[in-house]
Amino acid sequence: MNWHNRYKEMKSALKLTNADISEIIGNTADSVKSTTQPNKELPRWLKLAIVVYERMSENVITGGKK
Repeated sequence: MNWHNRYKEMKSALKLTNADISEIIGNTADSVKSTTQPNKELPRWLKLAIVVYERMSENVITGGKK
């Protein structure tokens, strides 16, 4: 799965909107929309957030066991 699909999945699971994300990072909702367009590479900070979300979700499902 590519970064953009992973981002959409995270956003959906956490019930986040661009406005929610903009509040967290201190930008506008339009800036978030522009930054996350499918034709642009996602910023490194967002990739980190995706990886952290996925790992935390995996821990919840497996109870921290690999």
